[in-house]
Amino acid sequence: MNIIFKIFKREFLLLKKRPSAWILTLAIPIIIFTYLGAIYFQGTIDHVEIGVLDHDNSELSQKIIQQLKASPKLKIIKYLDSEDAIDRVFIDNPDIKGFYYFPKDFSKNIFLGSQEKIIVYTNSSNIVYGNLIYKEAATLINTVSAGINLNRLKIKGIPQNKAMNMVMPIRVISKPLYNPYYNYLQYLLPGLTTVLLQMIVFLLAARSINSEISNNRISELFSIAKGSILKIVLGKLLLYTLIGFSIGLVTLVFFHPFMGIPFSNSTLSFFPVVLIFVMTNAMLGMMVSCMFDKEAIAMDISFVYNSPAFVFSGFTFPIMAMPAFDAWYAQLIPYTHFLKAYTKWVDMEVPHHFSFNHIIAILIFFIIGYTITVILLMLKQKKIVLA
Repeated sequence: MNIIFKIFKREFLLLKKRPSAWILTLAIPIIIFTYLGAIYFQGTIDHVEIGVLDHDNSELSQKIIQQLKASPKLKIIKYLDSEDAIDRVFIDNPDIKGFYYFPKDFSKNIFLGSQEKIIVYTNSSNIVYGNLIYKEAATLINTVSAGINLNRLKIKGIPQNKAMNMVMPIRVISKPLYNPYYNYLQYLLPGLTTVLLQMIVFLLAARSINSEISNNRISELFSIAKGSILKIVLGKLLLYTLIGFSIGLVTLVFFHPFMGIPFSNSTLSFFPVVLIFVMTNAMLGMMVSCMFDKEAIAMDISFVYNSPAFVFSGFTFPIMAMPAFDAWYAQLIPYTHFLKAYTKWVDMEVPHHFSFNHIIAILIFFIIGYTITVILLMLKQKKIVLA
């Protein structure tokens, strides 16, 4: 145990001399995490700025426009006219994210019994705005259509309750769970901070062995460990795990609640999974450090391996919809399995055994990293002895 502590202390003192280590352990958690939190601090979109192009100018179209103005999510900032070319509206009015177009004879055709259309143009270069405008349009049009049909039935002498049932025989009641207000802060920030946690730990550990070689300290390391590969691995792994777990704890206990993400008992009970996740990435970083003697190459490989983790994790796009190769590659990144466990354990608060298969997958990464690291260190030790 004394030898493991000596290696731990030695690694800590060496780490202190690396400027990159200070950036990874302090600058990124403090500056980048805070910056990301500030971006999504508002959480939800208050309103979307839209325009209206009314070629009908009827009482019905004006009534619908008044309902658009009453929508809490939409804000009409411009009334377009016939001189505005439809294909240039978004170019000439960059603040408009969408506009509603009422064609000529819109009201007349409806009262004649024909089906009419309100065309909703959206600038879907931003999917969030496009989806919100479409959602509000669908809700509005369903309400207006139901009102028109209801008036027709009432004119025919059908009682209002019965007419209402005829107009809307089926009602859809939406009850979103886990993030009921579609808060982007609660959705994105945990994913961004935890994927950066993986990168921090991995990149720190990716110089743990090859730096010994490049600075001609590898023989000294084996001498301190008295030839024990296990003690070398444990001493170095303990330091990087401690650093990563400390960052993870600060993130979940202080940073997330400070930004508005609630801290719950499920978060508290999730700490062992965070520890396993951090330990696994530290082990994989050490593995890469053993595989490539040049520190720059090891850092490049680590960055290439970690940088697509957020995309391939299924956080922004479902894995099931990815091409077969990409869906397979997603399983080769620990973060994919950690994110699934986090979503079930913390967000959904389902029974813990539903996350066990994801935790086992993370542990498999650790076993692979440990095995390869030990084998490579044994080969390096043998090379030193022979030399």
